[in-house]
Amino acid sequence: MMGHYRRGLFPTVLATVILLSSSTVQADRYVLGGNPAGSLFNSIANAIGTVVSQNSDHTIDVLPQGGTVYYPMMLSKEVDFGLVNPFDAYAAHTGMAPYGSQLIDNGFSLRTVMIGKPINISFITTKDSGIQTFEDLKGKRVVADYGAFASSSLSANTLLATAGLTRDDIDVVSVGSYPQGVKAVQEGRADASVASIGSGVTRELDATRGAKILSVTNTPKALSAARKIGKSWVISSVKPGAPGVTEAVNAISYGVPVVARADLDDQAVRNLLETVWDNHEKLPEAFGWMRGWTPDKFVSTAASIPYHPAAIAFYKEKGVWTTEMERVQSSLK
Repeated sequence: MMGHYRRGLFPTVLATVILLSSSTVQADRYVLGGNPAGSLFNSIANAIGTVVSQNSDHTIDVLPQGGTVYYPMMLSKEVDFGLVNPFDAYAAHTGMAPYGSQLIDNGFSLRTVMIGKPINISFITTKDSGIQTFEDLKGKRVVADYGAFASSSLSANTLLATAGLTRDDIDVVSVGSYPQGVKAVQEGRADASVASIGSGVTRELDATRGAKILSVTNTPKALSAARKIGKSWVISSVKPGAPGVTEAVNAISYGVPVVARADLDDQAVRNLLETVWDNHEKLPEAFGWMRGWTPDKFVSTAASIPYHPAAIAFYKEKGVWTTEMERVQSSLK
C-alpha cells in the first residue's frame, strides 16, 4: 500500500507534508521525488503533496532529489512516485545513458500516472549581460553540464540545438543541480543557464540582478532539431509576467509527467490519482503556477512510457481513455 523507506537514509532531505486531522484512520504514506528546493518540480511536488494530504487519508512525503537519486530508491521501494522530464524518464525506463551503469537489467521499470501542465524552458541571463539572442551565447559561459541532474543537461543540449549550436560553441560551466545553474548566473560565475520559467530561483535572480529569458526560435527547423533529442518537445509562446519575461517569448516545453514504479500496487496509484482529479482546483492555492494542471491533460498521446494499469482503469471509468490511447500504450516499451 505504501512506499517502505528507512527514514534514517535521508532524514535531512525529506520534506514531509503532513495531514493534521483528528481522524483515527491510519493514513497511507507515499514518497514523491521532486527535485531540490528552488526548482519548479519541487514546488509542483509540494503542491501535490499538500492537496493529497489535506483532502484524503493519505500523506505525501516529498523527496527533494532528481531522478538519478530516486530511481534507484524505487528499486528498493523507498520511493513510490516521481516528477520527471519525459525524456529522462524514457532514458531511465529503457536503460539508456546515463542510467545503464546503475542497472541490473534493461531499465528502471516506470509507469505514467498522469501528465500535467506544460513546463516552459529557455536560457536565462541578466538584463545587463548584453546577451539578447541565442546567437549571442557563442563563446559565453553557459551552464550546460548539470552532473547527476541529467534532465537539465538534456534541456541545455536541446536549447542549443534549436539555434544550430552545440557545446563546442560555448564555454561549458558545470554545476550539480538545476538551481545551482541559475545561482551561478546570479553570482557571476556564468553568463546564462537553463531556466524553468516561473521557478523560485528565477525569481531570486530577477530580484537581485534583473533576469532576462531568451526567446527560442520558433521554426520547423528548430522544432525538428529539438525532436531529434526528445520526441515530446514542442515550442510554445510564453506571455509576459514571469520573472525575466517582459514581452512574449518562445520556449521549449513538455507536459510534466507524474510516474510511479511499475510494481506499486493499484490502490496506491488510485489514491493519488483520484485525490488530484477530484481536488485539482485546489492546486493553485498551494502553488499559483498550477493553474491549468487539470484532468483534461492527464491522458496524453505524448506519454513517453506506458501508463500504470490502475491509471488506465481509472481513466476508463472517467471515459477519457480512448482507442487512440490504446494504440499509444501498445507502442510504448
